[in-house]
Amino acid sequence: MKRFEFKLQPLLNYRKYLERLAQQKTAKAHMDVTNCEKQIVQLKLSYEQIAQEIEDIMVNGVSASEFKRYHSFLDSVESTIDDETNKKIQLKKILNEKLLALKKKSIDKKAMELYREKLKIKYIQEGIKIDQKEQDEMSSLKTARTISHETL
Repeated sequence: MKRFEFKLQPLLNYRKYLERLAQQKTAKAHMDVTNCEKQIVQLKLSYEQIAQEIEDIMVNGVSASEFKRYHSFLDSVESTIDDETNKKIQLKKILNEKLLALKKKSIDKKAMELYREKLKIKYIQEGIKIDQKEQDEMSSLKTARTISHETL
């Protein structure tokens, strides 16, 4: 019996490739979200440190222009935190889209793999039937020879 050959194997290989591509895109989107979260944490720490420094400086006294400069710097850090937070929201939306695309690609590949397995099982069962039929025929011929030799 010749070995099983799946005629749609190139399509299955292509679907596996698309799934790997979707996994890579999803991983990149996840890394982008993680990096953005780290950036937000770092900015918040920086903001807290700068705010503490300003409090320390104000205890010793500070000129109005210097205070204004510190205050505008804190405002810019706050603005950057807000921008990064909005960016994180957008990146999470992109991540969800990538996850949905990955799920679809995985389902497509899995459906093709299940179809391949179904055809393989059918092929094996047909081979078993053919082998059984050949064995039955050999057994019948052997029995027929035995009977014909007995009558002679």
